Amino acid sequence: MEPKKLGIILLTVFFIYACKSNFEDEKIGLYIDYKGLTSESIQVFQNQIPLNNKRHALGDQITINIKGIDDFKKLESGFVNPGAEYAISDSSGNLLTFIPDLFKKYGETGVPAKDAEDLKLNLTLGQPMKPGNTYYYLFRIWDKQSKKELKGNIELNIVD
Repeated sequence: MEPKKLGIILLTVFFIYACKSNFEDEKIGLYIDYKGLTSESIQVFQNQIPLNNKRHALGDQITINIKGIDDFKKLESGFVNPGAEYAISDSSGNLLTFIPDLFKKYGETGVPAKDAEDLKLNLTLGQPMKPGNTYYYLFRIWDKQSKKELKGNIELNIVD
């Protein structure tokens, strides 16, 4: 194979690998799929302490803090119009709860772009979850002015 062709192939493979749009942290059970929206960091907290495993008790509060999203499409006003939703499913894929469009109250007006750079989603673990079972906290942030989104989930192993 010619060195030039080999170089192009290697560069293409490197580019595809470098543009990988997924993130996972198996230790805490966090999986993220970036589709146009990216963030500087995603932090997960359990009762305001950084999460370090998949074990959770009923009553725990899980917070997902998504920082540094600055690629929402701006409205003429300079505001942006983010959307956010979350759901809880059991290990069989059955939805236990679904909360659509957490930012619906902002309507077509949107929010200042600076306010959308740091988004938090909170969930308190409780009924109908049961100890000894695994659940998934599914979440999605999207740009209502484009097709950009960030989707993810966290594995929740409920213990006594």
